[in-house]
Amino acid sequence: MPVALRRQKMVKEYYTDDTLSVRFYDAITSVDPHIRGDVDFYAAYLRSPGERVLELGCGTGRVAIALAARGFEAIGIDNSEPMLRLARLKRDRLPPARAGNVDFLQHDMVTLDVPARFHLVVVPYYSFNHVKGGDLRARCLGTIAKHLLPEGRAIIHAASPEMFLEPRATRKSFFQFPDAANARLEVTWNEGALDEGQRQFTQVIEYELLAADGARLASSAERLSLWWFSDDELEASAREAGLEHERTFGSFTSERGSARIYVLRKDAASRPIANPPHGREGGKDRLA
Repeated sequence: MPVALRRQKMVKEYYTDDTLSVRFYDAITSVDPHIRGDVDFYAAYLRSPGERVLELGCGTGRVAIALAARGFEAIGIDNSEPMLRLARLKRDRLPPARAGNVDFLQHDMVTLDVPARFHLVVVPYYSFNHVKGGDLRARCLGTIAKHLLPEGRAIIHAASPEMFLEPRATRKSFFQFPDAANARLEVTWNEGALDEGQRQFTQVIEYELLAADGARLASSAERLSLWWFSDDELEASAREAGLEHERTFGSFTSERGSARIYVLRKDAASRPIANPPHGREGGKDRLA
């Protein structure tokens, strides 16, 4: 069998059992500038402790746990049980009074149906780009609207079309772990493949965990698939779901950015926040 085919059979999907993307998710995301300031941004749309937050695509619970630690009640939803296991372990390390504020459930964010209603729904860190096709994204927006209280808001952090279409050469990243006998994680981000007809971006990412002497401790090659969409599609589908587009930001901080951070409001008659958190105006709140 050709080497290329052997390697193809060894590739696993992202965020599944025995993949290093799960094991080292927190270490890798902790240095990603694209999510700098996101928890503060989300928290600014909550008014008082005890308000309820639904996080869709919660992964290892980074956002839900941070909001629970601030006194809000949070539920995190994800398809990946390996990721949720890590989230629950992190929750159990919180003080008991805060640990009781957060729960994690395995479910698809398109078809979710829980009896609770929430003041805020967040879809962080490109989770919405995991939803394939406009029909499923429209259904997901309907699910979001159903779970929001009147005047509640939804915040979706998405990758823009430009972020996928820009040239991407193969690159490597390195992460050192002094607490683990100087183990080193090497991540190779291979050049991605584009299907512009399907608006799909696919990338194989290779992980190697190495001991201090260079011996390989573990490895995995993983396929990450994401789908992009236009502002017009998102806003039209949101309107159909009963969500009014309020603002779009390019980053969570005062810096300009190329992401899409959509703020949607359930009740069109409710008053918008007069001053967005941290003063981000993002080009009159609307990105071209």
